[in-house]
Amino acid sequence: MKHQRYYNLLKAIEEERKNEEAYFRELSKSATPKDKIESGILWYPVDIVKQRYTIGEFVEIEVERTKHLDKSHKLKTGIGCTVFKQLDERQEYKGTISFIKRNKMGIILHSDVLEKGQLSEKGLTGIELVYDERPYKVMKDAIHTLINTKERHHMVLRDGISNQDDFTYSTRNYNTDYIAGNVNPSQQTAIKGVMNTGHLGIIHGPPGTGKTTTLVTLIKTLLNNEKRILVCAPSNNAVDLLASKLDAAGVKVSRVGNVTRISDDLAHVTVVEKLRNHDDWQHIKKVKIEATKARKIAGNFKRKFGSKEREDRNAMYKEARDLQKWAKDLENKLVESILHDSQVVATTLIGTQQRMISDMQFETVIIDEASQALEAECWVAILKAKRVIMAGDHMQLPPTIKSSKAIEMGLEETILNRMTACIKDSYTLGIQYRMNEKILSFPNKKFYGGKLLSHISNSAHLIQERDEPLIWIDTSGCGFEEQTSTEHRSKWNEGEYFILREHFIQQIEKYEGFSIGIIAPYAQQVRYIKSQVSEDESIRVHDVTINSIDGFQGQEKDVIYISLVRSNESGELGFLKDLRRLNVAITRAKKKLIIIGDVATLSSDQTFLELLEHVEKYGLYQSAWEYMAI
Repeated sequence: MKHQRYYNLLKAIEEERKNEEAYFRELSKSATPKDKIESGILWYPVDIVKQRYTIGEFVEIEVERTKHLDKSHKLKTGIGCTVFKQLDERQEYKGTISFIKRNKMGIILHSDVLEKGQLSEKGLTGIELVYDERPYKVMKDAIHTLINTKERHHMVLRDGISNQDDFTYSTRNYNTDYIAGNVNPSQQTAIKGVMNTGHLGIIHGPPGTGKTTTLVTLIKTLLNNEKRILVCAPSNNAVDLLASKLDAAGVKVSRVGNVTRISDDLAHVTVVEKLRNHDDWQHIKKVKIEATKARKIAGNFKRKFGSKEREDRNAMYKEARDLQKWAKDLENKLVESILHDSQVVATTLIGTQQRMISDMQFETVIIDEASQALEAECWVAILKAKRVIMAGDHMQLPPTIKSSKAIEMGLEETILNRMTACIKDSYTLGIQYRMNEKILSFPNKKFYGGKLLSHISNSAHLIQERDEPLIWIDTSGCGFEEQTSTEHRSKWNEGEYFILREHFIQQIEKYEGFSIGIIAPYAQQVRYIKSQVSEDESIRVHDVTINSIDGFQGQEKDVIYISLVRSNESGELGFLKDLRRLNVAITRAKKKLIIIGDVATLSSDQTFLELLEHVEKYGLYQSAWEYMAI
C-alpha cells in the first residue's frame, strides 16, 4: 500500500491513545471519592486559600489539602484538571495545574469570564484529573492530511523521510555572509548550512554545546530573508525558554497557546496579553460585557409568558448574539494585526492548531527539542511551512510513550533520530561549555564518537582547587538492596541515600554557593529523597534540586549526585539499560559528578562496566564502607 509507513503511524497513535484512555478509565472507574483519592486522581476536600489574576486576566486559585496530607497522587504541573464544588448542585470549572508544593496546588481556570472571588470559598472543593483526547485527534488529522496532500514541498518531505533520502536535490540561495550573533566555528557552520536547506535541516546539539544560542542567532539571521518564522517545541517549557531568549535578543515574539500553560515571565509576549494591553481592548471588553448582560436578561424570563414577552426574550437573545459576533470580529482583526507585526510565532507543536494561527503559513518552521517530539506531532507544525529545521540530541531521552505495542509499531522513532545520519544538511555542534573534561570524556567517547571539544573556560573548572570532579561510590556488599513500592510500582534504595547524605555532609562547606542536583532514575527514589531532605535542615538550606532523569533533561548543576537504585542478586537493571538515560544523567554535571551504585549489579551491563573502568582510571573509586564507619 502506498504510504504504508504513515498508515502504520496512524495505528501506533491509536494504540497509544487507547492505552492512555484505559489508564484514565482504570483510575477513575471508582464511583466514590475515597477510591479516587486512593487511586491518586483526586484531592478532596481542599480549601481555597488564595485567588488572583494571572496572564490574560484568567483567575488562578491556590488550594490546600485539609485531609489525606502528603498522600501520593498522580496530579502534575501542566496537566488538565477539573475543579468542582459541592454546593446545592455540583459546579465544575476546567483548569490547568500551575504548581504543586506538598499539600498546596495552584490551578489556572480556563474561563475568561470568571472574576477573582467569584468562586465561592463555601462548600466542599475537589481537584480531579481529566483525560484529554485532543492531542491524539490533532496528530491523526495531520497524518491524514499528509497522506493526501497535493502540496509539492510536503510531498517531497513526506516521501523523503519515509525513504530516508539525503535531500541533496534541494537548496536555497540566502546570503550567509552576515551572521547576526557571536558564535563559534561549529555553530556558524550549522547556521550557514541549514539556512539554505531546501526541505529538511538538522542541528545536532549535544549537551552544553549552545544549541539555544545557535537557534536564536539562526532565527535573527533568517529574519533578514523571511518576514516571519514559526518556532515550536513539544513542551511549553521548551517553547518558553526559546521565546524568552528571542525576546531578550530584541526579536518581536508572539507566544501562542493556552495561557494557563505559559510561564508568567512571558506574559508580555503572549497574544492574549498583547490584546489586553492594546488601546482597542477596552472597547471590545465593553461589547462583550453588553452581550453577557443581554443574554442574562433574556434568561431571566419565566417559562410561562405571553407573545410579547417571547418577542422581547428573542430580541434580547438576538442582541446578545449580534454583540458577541461583533466583539469576536473586532478581536479577530486585532489578533491578526498583532500576529502580522510579529517576527516569530512561538507555540507547541500541537498548539500550531490554535484557531488564531490556523490559516497562517510560513516559509520555515524551526522545531527545538526534536528528539523528544513524536513524528506525528512534528507533522502538525511542518504542514504550516515549506521547510523544517530541527534541533535536538537523539542521544538523549526520546518521547515518553506508555504503550509497549505502540513502541513496537515505531511510535518512539523521531524524525531527528531517523534522519540525522542521512541528510546532507545535518550539522553537529562541536564545542561544549558545560562540563569538566573528566566528566565529559566518557559520554563523549561512548555517545558522540569523541568529536566534542571542551571550551577552555570549563575544561578544568572545579568547585575547589584540587577537588576530584568524578567519583563512583560502590555500595556492593553493604546490604543496600533495592525495594519496590507496590503502590507506585517503582523502586527505591534507602541505603544509597544514606551514603549520599554522608558524602554531602563531608563536602558541605565546599558546596556553599554552588547549585546541586540529585538525580534518580526511579520516581519512588525521588519521592523518598525529597521527603528525607525536607526534614533535613543541613541539606535543605543549600540550593538543591531533586528530580528524575526525565525531569532533569535540559538542566545543569555545578554538582550532580546520581543514585542508580538497582541492587539485586540477579543483575536486573530494568530501564537503566536505556543508555540515553545514563547519558542525560551524567551530562547534567558541570564541575563535580558523584555516582552511587552497586557495582556487582550494574557491571552485568557492558556500558556500566566501561563507565566504572573509566572512573577508576580518570576519577576516584570509593567503597561505601568508607562512609559507614563515620
